[in-house]
Amino acid sequence: LIVGGDHIEKASAYTKTTLTGKTIQGSAQRRRKDGVLIDVRFNGIPITVDGEVIGAYGVYEDITALIQAEAALRESEDKYRTILESIEDGYFEVDISGHLTFFNDSLCEILGYSNDELMGMNNRQYTDEENAKKLYQTFNTVFTTEKPDKGFDWEIIRKDGSHRYIEASISLRKNSEGQQIGFRGIARDVSDRKQAE
Repeated sequence: LIVGGDHIEKASAYTKTTLTGKTIQGSAQRRRKDGVLIDVRFNGIPITVDGEVIGAYGVYEDITALIQAEAALRESEDKYRTILESIEDGYFEVDISGHLTFFNDSLCEILGYSNDELMGMNNRQYTDEENAKKLYQTFNTVFTTEKPDKGFDWEIIRKDGSHRYIEASISLRKNSEGQQIGFRGIARDVSDRKQAE
């Protein structure tokens, strides 16, 4: 690895620190022999003989792929967030018990609650008993069959006490180990259509 440019002073400081007997860890950019700039994680370790520091050695790990993956993930998350905030339909994620863990602003508008008020709220808090049972049955079916429900409707009670009709699609959420951790879905206010019918 070649140290050059702005990195020379930092590398020199790291080396001096290691030669005082301290082990250091950090990350930096280094240029390979072929000219390619890579990201590395390093450990600087002093070499001692009879308690005296006589030198130091460094261990470098190429973390370029990791850095690129993290950047791609951030870009994907930003894109995902932008899409969710730009759609008119409400997007939501709930845990297995039905408590909201993530949602967009459109869902706040549909239910009439602020973001802070809605976070952690259970669906029983904005439905009557009959609709709560309907919701439970639908979520339970999605949970046991692992198949999404792409069009069921129920009645909600907004914060102001008014009643609205919601049409939603729900699918199961799993973690990286394949464990069922909750549900996600899209909700649309179809009150006007219901009233027309």
